[in-house]
Amino acid sequence: MVADHATAGLAPVSHLPSRWWDAVDSVGRDRFLPAHVWVDNGRGEPVPVSRYTEPHRWAEVADADVTVLLQFDDGAVRWPEIGRERTATSPAPSVVVALLDALRVEEGHRVLEIGTGTGYTAAVLAHGLGPSRVTTVEIDHFLAATARGALASHGYLVTVAAADGTAGHPPRAPYDRVLSSAAVAVGALPFAWVTQTRPGGRIVAPVRTSFTDGAALVAFAVDEGGRATGRALGRIVLPPLRQHREPLADLGDVVPDDPDAVVSHTTLKLWRVAKRFDARWAIGVQVPGCQWRHEPPDAEHPEHLLWLLDPGSRSWANVRYGTTRGPHVVRQCGPRRLWDEVVTAYRWWKAQGKPGLHRWVLSVTPTGQQVRLEDETSEEG
Repeated sequence: MVADHATAGLAPVSHLPSRWWDAVDSVGRDRFLPAHVWVDNGRGEPVPVSRYTEPHRWAEVADADVTVLLQFDDGAVRWPEIGRERTATSPAPSVVVALLDALRVEEGHRVLEIGTGTGYTAAVLAHGLGPSRVTTVEIDHFLAATARGALASHGYLVTVAAADGTAGHPPRAPYDRVLSSAAVAVGALPFAWVTQTRPGGRIVAPVRTSFTDGAALVAFAVDEGGRATGRALGRIVLPPLRQHREPLADLGDVVPDDPDAVVSHTTLKLWRVAKRFDARWAIGVQVPGCQWRHEPPDAEHPEHLLWLLDPGSRSWANVRYGTTRGPHVVRQCGPRRLWDEVVTAYRWWKAQGKPGLHRWVLSVTPTGQQVRLEDETSEEG
């Protein structure tokens, strides 16, 4: 589990006391998973699994260190159908270990969890702290009710609130630790989480940009002035908060070789802007709202096609590459010149020495939020 956790983009577990390992060992995830789930087949494709028709396979999935899909499209798609967007998951046990390690929970702490899901993480927290010290909030009323029942049936009488997690849970504040099991948009950490955390407390949340797949796991320290300062620990994959989702760009009637597009050329090795997570994070911080999509070669088109898309302004850019070494044609359309913005951001990141995630500092105050490199003196980046 620790090996998988380290290779997933986070540092090896370093601060987790033995009682949390005992809690993870003692709380079986199979007690909290529904009978019907989906699991990735290893090629990025979700496959339905049922406890009733495939009990051995279902048990293998429950025991495995894999993420289990609970829901598509906020429950509008019924099992075993496959929906468009994965909106609820049960994280792999190694991910729960990573979150606990980052949270640094100590005996006697009161913890607020955002994103109950099945209740599995809340049960692990309750096992280590006692149920009275754990509060968990879930915006989906069906998931909240199901998790509440599962937790109670196994003796974990934690407080489960069916509510908007961006508001925290004021009735039981303040908390020593706040943990989000869902990703927040960069620059938009809910300030209610800060105000409900004791000075000296800690907030752990995945933070994502439009340009990244996955998120940066960030640990924030809350000071006496009610401000939070966070540092990125590594990459993690968790679904976004429902309120922080952004619409997926729809190519619709866009034609890749649109004659109305502005045409230019680039000598940049194109995959560099999308291959490394560190680069995508730096680009995403500086080019808000920009998504990227890759279309592999096929029989009709022998080249790769990289799309940059902004659903807000309906701007797009694309570049074909893969069959020639020379300059590649860039096409851009809409009010934004997305390729130019991305190249500028990439070159800035490269000029800074290609800094990794650990170099980034996130600041949250009552008046605003800022993301910068640790040795910067300005707000750039």
